[in-house]
Amino acid sequence: MAPEYNEPMGSEMTNRDRHGRGMRRPIPSKLFHHGFLRRSFFETVVTETCEYLQESFAPELANLTWNIEDVPALAEGEPLKRWSANKRLMMITLYRIPIQRLGKARSMDPRMQIEQAVISAAASLIDKDPWELIHPD
Repeated sequence: MAPEYNEPMGSEMTNRDRHGRGMRRPIPSKLFHHGFLRRSFFETVVTETCEYLQESFAPELANLTWNIEDVPALAEGEPLKRWSANKRLMMITLYRIPIQRLGKARSMDPRMQIEQAVISAAASLIDKDPWELIHPD
């Protein structure tokens, strides 16, 4: 005799959903790097680059501080900035979304885009060309 409509099915249905397709796979998979977030990647690259600059250019950038914000506060008609520098405080502020989304070459390695912005901002603090920080010789 066939089971009634509201009766639970046998044990063969315990691993299936109501449409008989089986349970869905978990969201984290090979295509989704669990724990890998854009912001944390950005912060890691900025921190590593700033620490490298502090160590490599100790007299000039030993007191370098940095801040990360998603977007800059803009007045009407003001162009969008990727970073800003405050020489008095020896502080650079990096704007994550403009750096990541408005890069000169979208095919550029994301790490290189972030490092380029950090180096450009730090170079402006000490009135040097960014290439002098990349190739000090």
